Amino acid sequence: MLKSLAWLPAMASESGCDQYARRLEVGSKLFVKSQEALQLLAGHVSYLWPDPLQTSSLASFLGIQRSISVEFTAELLKSWCDRRGNESVPATFRTSLQHMRTVYNFLDEHMTKHQLADLLHHHPVIFHVVPSHAAAASVVEGKFLYRSEVMWADETGLFEKYRESLLNADPASAKLYRYPLSIVYSDMMEFFTQTVHVMRSPGVADFTQLLIHISTTCVVPRALPDVLSIFSLIGRRLFADGSAVDDAVRGGLERLKSEKVIPGKNGCWLGLECCPMIADDRQLEKMFPEDAAVFFVDCGEKLGVRKTAGLKGLQLCKVLNCSWY
Repeated sequence: MLKSLAWLPAMASESGCDQYARRLEVGSKLFVKSQEALQLLAGHVSYLWPDPLQTSSLASFLGIQRSISVEFTAELLKSWCDRRGNESVPATFRTSLQHMRTVYNFLDEHMTKHQLADLLHHHPVIFHVVPSHAAAASVVEGKFLYRSEVMWADETGLFEKYRESLLNADPASAKLYRYPLSIVYSDMMEFFTQTVHVMRSPGVADFTQLLIHISTTCVVPRALPDVLSIFSLIGRRLFADGSAVDDAVRGGLERLKSEKVIPGKNGCWLGLECCPMIADDRQLEKMFPEDAAVFFVDCGEKLGVRKTAGLKGLQLCKVLNCSWY
């Protein structure tokens, strides 16, 4: 009977913070409030109050836990991140980044590679928060994500810029946005990129899809600098020595050729059916009146952002210089 009744004084936190309330609990649900327990479990379990004697046989008899197994920690983490049947809505959680770092390091150190891979690859165990100036030990609210929903960093900042637009669009576009980890776990790059194997940065295929999204949701004047930056990035990566074009990239480039993603000087998005040209010769450009059925690409001359790599990116879409005709 002593083992099954909630009669032991316990300290418990309802929200994972450092403020505990006292209540009565069953012995098997209690932990000794050790330094290891506080670091690994924080305020997410109940602790016996006050601490039992080290030699207490009654505490052992009642099932009060003094040590923490890797299996228990992994199962507890799974319970925190469980989406409860709604896979499209991440589980929210309140804890500190310091706590989550301790959990990740503990699992990385004590789990086998197979166990760790199964946990990291099949469960949304990556805790992400909106960056703030709060201390690492401060309790903050975040959400648990799959590794397919995160990346290490996007140095261009373009996916973050169009975050709201992507997330509020169709499901395919929403999946383009991945939450950056470098701004949350700046000191854990090796763990996330080499152990968890999250995507380091967006690839050419991701940028081609972002380009299509931008051209269908924004007007040319507003999006011109970003679109030219994307074409420039695509050009740099694909013309780099030794770069290989995989099927995903090749498919993305082919799709670009069928979409209206080319910014025109007429303020419209152009497709290849318009036979747009890069005005590399001003004299030839002046030969065509503004109402002529000739379309020139806006390469950002007025913005001062015209880049050779960007022109090469446009040429990958079969956009030619007007002097070549």
